[in-house]
Amino acid sequence: MPIQHAKPRHGAVAVVVENGRFLVIRRSALVRAPSLLCFAGGTIEAGESPQQAIVRELQEELGLMGQAREHLWQSRTTWGTLLEWVLVDRQADSNPVANPQEVAEWMWLHPQELLTHPDLLPSVPAFFCAWAKGELRLPERAGQAHPAWSSWTL
Repeated sequence: MPIQHAKPRHGAVAVVVENGRFLVIRRSALVRAPSLLCFAGGTIEAGESPQQAIVRELQEELGLMGQAREHLWQSRTTWGTLLEWVLVDRQADSNPVANPQEVAEWMWLHPQELLTHPDLLPSVPAFFCAWAKGELRLPERAGQAHPAWSSWTL
């Protein structure tokens, strides 16, 4: 029998970017949307801000220490979850270590590598589309959004 997961109503997503590459995870077989690639993140718990939630989620999923810098964007998934996208700076001495209960693996990918990956959660192309349309701004270390991403079929 498949694992049943309640759908969260409000989540936070970590945008961690260094040298033009984004930190992404492959979701474990034990969570909703198993084996798909996405940014780290999870449910915002009662009493938490998106920034607090994303710092907690990064620690839980990747053992990663980071500082939430700014709220970048807001989106809604096809199943109705409101997502808060938060820019996070990784502490220089903190490196990801996957928690196998939540994360099968992690990797640093350039946007084009990520956007052409066959196992991608739909919220990821939506994020890059919004960036290309100017709906959000990323720091210089992210590089430049490709204009073609603005017409991405979602």
